[in-house]
Amino acid sequence: MPGTWHSIGPSIGPIAMTDDARSWPPSLWAETAGPAPACTPLAGEHQVEIAIVGGGFTGLSAALHLAEAGRAVRVLEAVQPGWGASGRNGGQVNPGWKLLPAEVETRYGSDQGRRINAMADGACDLVFDLIERHRIDCDAVRPGYVQGAQSKRGIAFLERWTRQWATRGAPVELLSRRQAVELLGTDAYLRGMLDRRGGNIQPLSYARGLARAAMAAGALIHGDSPALRLRREGPGWKLETSHGSLVADQVLLCTNGYTTSLWPGLAAVVVPVPSFVAASEPLNNKLLAAILPGRHAVSETRRVQVYYRMDADGRFVIGGRGQFFNDAQCGDIAHVHAEARRLYPALAHVKWQFHWGGYVAMTLSHTPKLMALAPGLHAGMGYNGRGVAMATMMGKQLAMAVAGERPDMPVESMSRIPLHRLRQVALSYRLIAGTFLDRCEHLTERRGGMRLLEDE
Repeated sequence: MPGTWHSIGPSIGPIAMTDDARSWPPSLWAETAGPAPACTPLAGEHQVEIAIVGGGFTGLSAALHLAEAGRAVRVLEAVQPGWGASGRNGGQVNPGWKLLPAEVETRYGSDQGRRINAMADGACDLVFDLIERHRIDCDAVRPGYVQGAQSKRGIAFLERWTRQWATRGAPVELLSRRQAVELLGTDAYLRGMLDRRGGNIQPLSYARGLARAAMAAGALIHGDSPALRLRREGPGWKLETSHGSLVADQVLLCTNGYTTSLWPGLAAVVVPVPSFVAASEPLNNKLLAAILPGRHAVSETRRVQVYYRMDADGRFVIGGRGQFFNDAQCGDIAHVHAEARRLYPALAHVKWQFHWGGYVAMTLSHTPKLMALAPGLHAGMGYNGRGVAMATMMGKQLAMAVAGERPDMPVESMSRIPLHRLRQVALSYRLIAGTFLDRCEHLTERRGGMRLLEDE
């Protein structure tokens, strides 16, 4: 497993990684989440119909859907449910894929593309439906998701997103500059897009709620049980941990950006990209009235973007890129603080209470991957920054695949990313080039954006 990211105090500096995979990284979510369910380690040898490796949103959603369908399920989690990116992300339930609907239909064909778009359209609904149905206490709110554009390129993307999703019945609208300012409380954007499908949750509480729901439906979840070996055992599979083993008819690998060498080559399907999050102290009433008054989830169309929101207690939560140059220094506190001040100068003097991070799993195609690795062995991963909704939906898709139903997503073979070992170099180049291009666009078009505002 990759190492954890730890929070530190409000001083400026890098966040170092550690190889201690059993420690729980401090964060706002760890501080405020509801109690964890009791998930004892696997001990002894057991047989089960379906074994799931990974206790994040994907694995927990798959366990819940399968258990509710009457299947016998056990989950092996290396630490505890929600330990990885599922409990460390920004908590935004963002709609869709990175690709536009028309691009999806071009890539996969009209029939399969329509199925994928319908599935992606319903991913946020699935999250909020599960929360309501299982009474998961996770500070869920659904005011919508806003994306802000700072360039003509970004505006063109938002226009295409709004037009294509609107023709498919989604509740989306393009915002003028003035509307974006009024909605968000920042003048950082030339235009905006409001997608009412999105919202916010406390992600660790959501993960723990999914775990409880799956256990109530009959699934068994084993914490502190990293899967060390996977091999064929007769017609099925055998998974071994430090203190036990599972013999299963079918196995689901749901480890995403924390994938190990358990199955050869699987880790090279995605690129784990460090993402870093900071949370302020609770803001005073004056700031709360001026900054994100509608409590929307927000991201940007920039190549190197930030994402931000408010938590239930009025803390400003902002996330951005980690440190790509050195695996030992993955969190740049100064960067996210500066981005917060860029957006909201009034935050210049607030105190920052929490800093943490984790890994987002990216794919070359910018699409999630549902894979058949061998008979009775499937994997789902690669959410490209939209993991709350899509990981939950992937769990349902995996459940459909092992139940013999046709998933809405295509079932692919494993395809490794070429030159995966050079990912660090590629990420560093992309960060430098993207930052430079974003800055050039911003400087060139800022004055034009001010004229747009005057014309409205």
